[in-house]
Amino acid sequence: MLSLLPPSTRRRTPPVRAVLFDLDGTLWDPEPHVFRIYSEIFREHGQELTRRQWAGVLGTIGFDLWSVLEERVGRSLDHIALDTRVAHRKEAALGGLGARPGVPRLLGQADAAGLARSVVSNSPTAWITRYARQCGIEHGWYALHSPEGDTSRAKPSPHLYREALERLSLAPDEAIAFEDSPSGVRAARAAGVRCVAVPNTMTAPLDLSHADLRIESFAEAELPQILSRFTAGAV
Repeated sequence: MLSLLPPSTRRRTPPVRAVLFDLDGTLWDPEPHVFRIYSEIFREHGQELTRRQWAGVLGTIGFDLWSVLEERVGRSLDHIALDTRVAHRKEAALGGLGARPGVPRLLGQADAAGLARSVVSNSPTAWITRYARQCGIEHGWYALHSPEGDTSRAKPSPHLYREALERLSLAPDEAIAFEDSPSGVRAARAAGVRCVAVPNTMTAPLDLSHADLRIESFAEAELPQILSRFTAGAV
């Protein structure tokens, strides 16, 4: 079911020529597994990592959870060793995941409509290509945009979205973004790109009110129906 959020303006807009997708949490959903991995390590140190605390790092990079854990346990920790444990556990937990329901169909609809599509993600390019391949959605992308670890370029900064528009030679209102997190929604809107929020189980309770449209699942939506909301003054 589509739920239209209150628009700030109503005006005629040019045709949509591109669709821009976040990856993690949007096209596939590793978020509950990654949260569980960090939570396990916190519990191994006698501490709890709450969903509220995790919400503060969703859709961002450069967060330092180990310093938070150090402060709680009152001693220094080997960050490299902890990162290695997280990486090993991710390998085991994420290897069987595929695309979110409805994603391959919606990407096919974008291709059938002649829309360019790009990935705009905070994850490194190597991660994007690896898991897009695993999800069976590695083909058909115009470009992949990643900050490659540079926090100044990462969401919620609009930098990556502006970069994607420049690469496509498009104005902001000629593209639509799909995001799952408040950070991603803010990045798209700050770049002037209209945004569809597609929350997952981790982000559904968060404030996504800055999005122009919210859908609960790709499986329940058709791209032509979504596009119709963004044309001829519908949004």
